[in-house]
Amino acid sequence: MEDQVALAIQQSADAVVVPRFQALAASEIQEKQPGDFVTIADQECEALLERALSSIAPGVPILGEEAASADPELAHRLLTSERLWVVDPVDGTRAFIDGSPDFSVMVAMIERGEATAGWIYHPMHRVMWAARRGLGTRCNGAIMRRRPTHRKTAELHGFIKTGFMDSKTWSTIESHRHGFAGTGPGPASAGFSYPSVVGEAADFVMFWRTLPWDHAPGVLIAQEAGCHVARLDGSDYRPQQIRSGLLAAADQTTWAQVRDVLLPEERQPTGSSSA
Repeated sequence: MEDQVALAIQQSADAVVVPRFQALAASEIQEKQPGDFVTIADQECEALLERALSSIAPGVPILGEEAASADPELAHRLLTSERLWVVDPVDGTRAFIDGSPDFSVMVAMIERGEATAGWIYHPMHRVMWAARRGLGTRCNGAIMRRRPTHRKTAELHGFIKTGFMDSKTWSTIESHRHGFAGTGPGPASAGFSYPSVVGEAADFVMFWRTLPWDHAPGVLIAQEAGCHVARLDGSDYRPQQIRSGLLAAADQTTWAQVRDVLLPEERQPTGSSSA
């Protein structure tokens, strides 16, 4: 199944996304809500992936970003389905619109509320990341493993995604981020941010909004490569949970260093809510 899904992602991207790179007409771009865009490439790629995944695993429901945006009730499939595909046809749509090659096509398999397989494809770079629960992470077929940093807090570099963040949290983070060697917004696509940590281009990345199609593939890919990923209170990530805040880091020690600097009040786990 792994190779079939990877091929379906690549073929779908090559058919309808790559040809529209830096070639979108204004009429092919819509704003779903302020700052949140969708293009004809998103819509057509999602449709192609739905057909391909239905052929690979007949009867397994599919939750695509654009379908869920049009009908939010579809998100309940995360709670009611034993197995479920989640699809992000173009992750980093704003980057795609702006002509940046740093966008992704992402798919994950969710089983009993846990991501068990994930794929992130970078069409313009011809790079495929894939992971299976318990079987590790690969990039274009090569096994990937993140080394622990063994760095002091002041030597760490990372990305902090402040979009959709409430003003109180933003103020706290802004007042503490100087404790690291360097921080920035990082790539526009989560599909580039997680591989950046695996590939040692960054020591950590912190997200605020955590929609399942944005994070289920990347979390699994990072975890299977040896990174530590958890909610900001230390609890496990679950795709069906509608919660804010998620931190991925090179290792558990680095994760604790980053969290304790940015949000020290989050040191004790708290309850969570679900979709």
